[in-house]
Amino acid sequence: MTTKTLREALNHYREKVSILKKGYKQECYRIQQIANSLLGEKIVREITSVDIATYRDERLQQLNGKTGQQISPATVRLEMSLLSNLFELGRIEWGICDDNPVLKVRKPKMPPGRERRLTSREERLILRYAHNYGNSELYAIIIVALETAMRQGEILNLSWEHINLKTRIAHLPDTKNGTRRDVPLSIKARDALIQLGVAGNGRVFSYTNAGLKTTWRVMLLRLGIEDLHFHDLRHE
Repeated sequence: MTTKTLREALNHYREKVSILKKGYKQECYRIQQIANSLLGEKIVREITSVDIATYRDERLQQLNGKTGQQISPATVRLEMSLLSNLFELGRIEWGICDDNPVLKVRKPKMPPGRERRLTSREERLILRYAHNYGNSELYAIIIVALETAMRQGEILNLSWEHINLKTRIAHLPDTKNGTRRDVPLSIKARDALIQLGVAGNGRVFSYTNAGLKTTWRVMLLRLGIEDLHFHDLRHE
């Protein structure tokens, strides 16, 4: 491999490594961010820990183009992990560098975890909203989230063929962590699914992640509930 710049190495990494990952699209976005920076123009073998630290500090001062908010420490940590993996491959397999400068640089500290909790009143409001608007899917999604602590993506990807209503088990063949697991369903969660009309196969819910996000936002606006994320339901 005759790669010279970090940008070229990142493109090679995307084609050979990232493409095999489940989070390919997200990693491509991170690769693009790094490649388009001043760091991307540097020769891989000449990049130092000072260069990595400079990239880290400058990135933390930038704003997200979509949200207008400051780039989070979590985002920068992911980008630094990607760079570290690239340098390890570059050192061991590709022969384009002699060490991994990322290992010598501190990653940004993560802020304290989110403490928002769904109140009993808010739970009654959102369940009544979903029920009164005749949105049985939204109602079932909220119930399943509250009763099982499953992630939004896991709920929306549920398939009827992976749900055993008799034993009250939902099988998740492909989780965020890349492992399979079985999730026990409470009687309340099972009954909410039954109300949808059981099918032999196919997706349980028609919502996409973007669609649910929009519906959730509209619901909160109408109910006057502030700063409640779908993820917050998992804490109950």
